[in-house]
Amino acid sequence: MNIIFSIIMLVIMVPCVLFIFFYDYPAKWRDKKYIFGIRNRTEFKEEKVALRVDEIVSSCRKKAKLLLILSLILMVLFCFVPNFSIRLVVWTTFIFVDLVLMFVPFTNGHSELKSLKRELGLASEKGIIYTDLKGAGAVHALKKSSLIVPNIIATVFFLTALLNDLGVVKLVGLLPGQQAYQARLMTGMTGALLFVSFMIIPIAFMMDGIKNEVISEDSDINANYNRAKKKTMANFMVLFTWINTAVIILMMIMMCIWDNQLIILGLFALYMLSVMTGAFLFGARQKMIENRYKKETSVEIDDDDNWILGQIYYNPDDKRLNITKRVGVGTTVNMAHPAGKILGVIAILMVIFTFVMLIYIGVLSQTPMVVRIENRNVICHQMKDDYSIPISGIDDIALESDSGKLKLRKEFGYDMDPLYKGKFSIDDESGCITFLDLNTKSYITVSADGKKYYINSTSDEETVEIYNDVVNQLTN
Repeated sequence: MNIIFSIIMLVIMVPCVLFIFFYDYPAKWRDKKYIFGIRNRTEFKEEKVALRVDEIVSSCRKKAKLLLILSLILMVLFCFVPNFSIRLVVWTTFIFVDLVLMFVPFTNGHSELKSLKRELGLASEKGIIYTDLKGAGAVHALKKSSLIVPNIIATVFFLTALLNDLGVVKLVGLLPGQQAYQARLMTGMTGALLFVSFMIIPIAFMMDGIKNEVISEDSDINANYNRAKKKTMANFMVLFTWINTAVIILMMIMMCIWDNQLIILGLFALYMLSVMTGAFLFGARQKMIENRYKKETSVEIDDDDNWILGQIYYNPDDKRLNITKRVGVGTTVNMAHPAGKILGVIAILMVIFTFVMLIYIGVLSQTPMVVRIENRNVICHQMKDDYSIPISGIDDIALESDSGKLKLRKEFGYDMDPLYKGKFSIDDESGCITFLDLNTKSYITVSADGKKYYINSTSDEETVEIYNDVVNQLTN
């Protein structure tokens, strides 16, 4: 689990930080529409001013490169953190902190370019919004069927996985050695990917419905420019949806044939690589469009002051909710819009919730798992009484000596090595109730009321003592 988790995090985070660095800190700024969230202007390209901009861009890019190198080194080091729960907390905290730090040079560059504008006497026209009335709302590029068809296919496969999980059809177990827990895993993973596909639908329609950007006094140029940009965005969304659908199909096929986590990990890595490749191609295509229409741009809106740090759009005079992003790809929301404020609050609450859960997991991982006997019940306790097994209901009990040899597969519960709690498949037997600390070698198996328990306490001595006490009470 530790190795798989580390590889997954590397597969996710390495492309992300590389994308941020190469997309937001380009070596050549003269052909960019925006520099650190500030609209690129002809005044910036004048000889003396250009030297100043060169210095700002170079300085910020060097700082970003140092942060990138440090990030990559830390990611490798995190793979060697021995405790899984600590590693989870460290990785999750790192993701939040690193993504913020990677934008610090960007915000510095944004601030310096704003100062440069003031020195040059270039004032922003904060409230101006241009609308091409002739083509307002007329440009759309997304075909509904292009998103609906792959989602229907994905839904069919997910429902098949669900019916298999419920026992209505039989997919898992077609070959010897397949276990019931795989059915639940298949349902969960295909369901998660299908949820992502469903989330793409409103996002795609929202981006396709965004008001046209005005770059020219010629309505035909505006229409062609916005159509090209929206077509590129629509193609990326459709590609993303088909990638999700393809992964759902491949995952189901593989899980019906093999019980191999490395194969699933490889498929996940291929999925992330495909999505990131699509994102890079999308960015390259958008750049081509900007270059194509650069000479035809005759209307430039200087609304830099509406962008906080070049990333957060706040303009009470703009009634639009969705705005094309200046950083990265896609759209962002107008934080001055009532719906934008609600989304902002939700985002903050989600971040707070994530850190609260991290604190909870950290405390839980450091809390001992204790087994005690109380009122003729075997109590399994960690922060609370998780399980209570009446001694009078025990049908069979045995003391085993090597918990490290158990083959544990989570069906539901907590599996932060070395602590395992919940319902697990153990040694190919599904539905086992587990309360184990693998640092303790001894463990007790208990059969009671039709359930199989695997439990131990904080030490071998305590576990053996609990076993002897239960046996004594059963024989007396």
